[in-house]
Amino acid sequence: MTFIYALRYLQIVSLVPPLFVTGFVITVAAAAARLMSDPGAAVEALTPVLLLQLFVASSGFQHAARRGHYDLLLTSGTPRWQIALAHCLVSTMPGMVSWLCVGLLELAASHGNHFLSGAAGTCAAFVGMSVIAWSTAVFASRATAAVGWLLVMTIPPVARVASPLRLLGVTTMPSLPLILGSVAVASVPVAIAFTRIIRGATPLEASQ
Repeated sequence: MTFIYALRYLQIVSLVPPLFVTGFVITVAAAAARLMSDPGAAVEALTPVLLLQLFVASSGFQHAARRGHYDLLLTSGTPRWQIALAHCLVSTMPGMVSWLCVGLLELAASHGNHFLSGAAGTCAAFVGMSVIAWSTAVFASRATAAVGWLLVMTIPPVARVASPLRLLGVTTMPSLPLILGSVAVASVPVAIAFTRIIRGATPLEASQ
């Protein structure tokens, strides 16, 4: 029940503000309109969903914790690893649900002939980058993380290498060593984020 309590607590404190939820509803509606006119335009339909997901998943933990937003949760007896997992799930779930909705819309619009929403690259972009966005923002505020992602997306040399948008719709599977290497690299910020939440102190800003 402690994990359920953590999930409910983070929903009550609006870890994902209603404005962002409204944004996802709008992007899914726009995707529906795009796919109805062109069932093969899944990449274009998913692009704004993934961009919004990068910002929303970068919810931050330390900044809010130091302001006392999680005091009741941190002193509730809930294991810290469950708090970290709940924080990650609540932060990434709206984007994941929106991705699923767009995938179902693509299948319906194309009568099952197209499913780029389920391509290997698309799955890697949404699952992998959602977790990376969450973990790299644990030490910062959402605004700081958003600036970082904007720089990644808008500086051409960086975007050519690091932009997750390049993965959308990619169906070819990379080699096994490349997959294992990518998973290993992605696991580093996740491990650091969980370690910080589990073992790190969270002094209030007023006490510093």
